Amino acid sequence: MITGLKLTVSLLVDHLFNPKISVKMKSQQGFDSPAGYKKRKNEMKRTDGIFRFMVLLAAGLLAGCSGDDTSDAGTEATEIRFNADVWRVMEGSRATTYDNAAALQSEGSFTCSAYVAEGTTPYISSSPVAWNTDKWEFADGKHYWPMEGSLDFFAYMPATLPNYLSVNYSTARSPQVTCTNLPMTYDSENPTAGQGSSMKEFVYALQTNQSKASQGASGVTLTFKHPFARIYFQLAASHPDVTIYSITFKDVKTGGTCSFNGTASTWTPSDATADFTMNLNDGVAFNSNPATPSPIGGPFLMVPQTFDGDIVVRAGWIDWGEVLPHNVSTTVSTTWEPGYSYTYTFTITESDLIVNTTKFTEQW
Repeated sequence: MITGLKLTVSLLVDHLFNPKISVKMKSQQGFDSPAGYKKRKNEMKRTDGIFRFMVLLAAGLLAGCSGDDTSDAGTEATEIRFNADVWRVMEGSRATTYDNAAALQSEGSFTCSAYVAEGTTPYISSSPVAWNTDKWEFADGKHYWPMEGSLDFFAYMPATLPNYLSVNYSTARSPQVTCTNLPMTYDSENPTAGQGSSMKEFVYALQTNQSKASQGASGVTLTFKHPFARIYFQLAASHPDVTIYSITFKDVKTGGTCSFNGTASTWTPSDATADFTMNLNDGVAFNSNPATPSPIGGPFLMVPQTFDGDIVVRAGWIDWGEVLPHNVSTTVSTTWEPGYSYTYTFTITESDLIVNTTKFTEQW
């Protein structure tokens, strides 16, 4: 189609502007009288007007065919489609985290870019992709595969980035995300603020060397990954009656830069730190000796880092006939890796805090 339009434009331009053709036309008119000359001159003006209109029309059609290739040299155009999923996440939620394909669909949209494979030439630039009943579709209209060659894709969710994140990339193969001032609080009296339910997790997907042949029936597979770490808190099964008011991790790094390469997220944490605190205000009472550990809170997102610091639990137990608050603390060292969950199990006594850490080796 594009080739045919180019040929049409070329012939029209030659016919209209080639001096030899114009001279030949004039020589054949036989201007044998003033009246005949005037008549033929008017005819030439009308002809020129028609040619000019046809040139503009053909040029407009040609321009409308630029951008994504929509033809396959005589075969039907092939639309780019997606099949989106995510690494499995452990149960439980505070911040909004994406734990399966259904969670992605519930969020409803992500941002996607495509580049000519192994290069920096953009093919699709930051286009929104939305879930529509039973499939993912570009919200700004259909995009088609190039007639030849492959594409690299980079996508992230949520489509509108949280205010603590920025993303930089000029190729799909080496994007970076910068985190600044990750929220460091959770308050039971304001459960949507900080790391509450209004905070959305950031996930990303990379897929390289994709073509219309490799996308298959279901589309390009985008497996979203979690660049942050997550932590949970629970109380050991054997403990006296206790009320927990707050849990604080001291001097946690709150930002950094993360580079993606498709299989791993590599973080360089910044030097900025803050205390992370889960505040339960009036406290949550836990009865003694439950059959299994009692969940306290989480998940909470953390910038991957090696945390060497103090954990302080403000708890209360019966002392002189009433529940009085006490601080118990200990020092721990944990390396939080991208895409992993860590559960901190607390054993609280009247004079001590013992913490056991479990790392879930299956990525969430």
